[in-house]
Amino acid sequence: MTQQTENRLPPESAGNAPGRRLRILWLSHLIPYPPKGGVLMRSYHLVREVAKYHDLDLFAFNQPRLLSSYFKTSEAGLEVARTELSKFVRELHFAEIPAETTRARKRNLALRSLFTPDPYTINWLKSPEASARIEALLRAQNYDVVHFDTISLAPYFSDLVRGCTMLDHHNVESHMLLRRAQNEPNPLKKFYFRQEGQRLRRYEERHLKRFDAHIVCSTDDRQRLLEVDSSLDVTTIANGIAVDSAPPPRAPVTPHRLLFIGGLDWYPNTDAVLFLIREVWPLILQKRTDIELHIVGKNPPESIKTLAAQTRGIFIHGFVDDIRKIYSSASLFVCPIRDGGGTKLKILDAMAHAVPVLAHPIACEGIDTTDGKNVMLASTPEEFASTTLTQLDDRERLTDIGLRGFELIREQYDFANIGRALARRYSELVQRREQKARTV
Repeated sequence: MTQQTENRLPPESAGNAPGRRLRILWLSHLIPYPPKGGVLMRSYHLVREVAKYHDLDLFAFNQPRLLSSYFKTSEAGLEVARTELSKFVRELHFAEIPAETTRARKRNLALRSLFTPDPYTINWLKSPEASARIEALLRAQNYDVVHFDTISLAPYFSDLVRGCTMLDHHNVESHMLLRRAQNEPNPLKKFYFRQEGQRLRRYEERHLKRFDAHIVCSTDDRQRLLEVDSSLDVTTIANGIAVDSAPPPRAPVTPHRLLFIGGLDWYPNTDAVLFLIREVWPLILQKRTDIELHIVGKNPPESIKTLAAQTRGIFIHGFVDDIRKIYSSASLFVCPIRDGGGTKLKILDAMAHAVPVLAHPIACEGIDTTDGKNVMLASTPEEFASTTLTQLDDRERLTDIGLRGFELIREQYDFANIGRALARRYSELVQRREQKARTV
């Protein structure tokens, strides 16, 4: 599945280009569309912004279940994604993932990977067909930069690459798996995540040095990556959000309405919602029964739907395409995420809508927040409950925290600035290589 298009962004955008226009091959573990949260939002906006300054070819692996979460069918999603991405991508290539064709094949690969040289995270995207197609692209095009959008794409590193190579770390994957193992109560799952994290760490130690440069989402992840190999060239390219010049209009806030938004098939989000319902909500109901918790996110598991149906004041909405109205009427965004890695785009998104945020410190990792100024922090069920109960009626303070959060996002986390920084980083890498070649 290949489509070639011209770059259709306005020509005046090239006037701010960080150096000459480069030819870039972007390898992605997913089709970066639609920009509806998390990794999809980061990938879509970075691709779009970089394409303002450089000629970008995209080779993306299709995850059908991910697309079908947002469209009636994955096939329909594929067509929409092709249309939208072609507006700014020069060449577009899609490939299937053998392990994703059925759930059984994915489970079997996970089990087989216990006995293979590489861990599951590395085996997941391996495809002879994709390898042949990527090699054909590398032979046909003289790319200045090849961007690998996750370590799972490292098997496609090739001697055919003639330009610079960059590896993107949405999370430091080994760290995230080892943290997950630490928090996992199930002994079998704990074992699996621990061995996967340990083996992936050894893989990182062997292979990360092959790449010319690395980017991470936060200074925390930069430090974690340097702990793997202190010799790496690591730059922080923060997560971001598309930010309006002024705070979005706020509808009359529904009194005492709490909000959580996030894909509910992603384990840190599932854990956060179960924590809210099981541990925080009973403490709130002991004091007040007029507070509502609205949970928005695709693919809610039965455990969450069952608990919510049995609990007063909790409403499950599933996936909502346009969440602006939900944000505008919320009095408080609660985010007790205690696991995972990278930075949480849901925090940035809530702040970009000027909604005050109450979050676990882990949920704010990599974001330059200040407790009591532009965010409120809590760690235990008691802290979440007491902060909610004491702050909900202080509308003036909540409004102030929401506006300060918006200012933080506008100043530091606008994707237009972040994408320009990444485009400039590519130019710096190429210039460094060319200077080195001239001195040899």
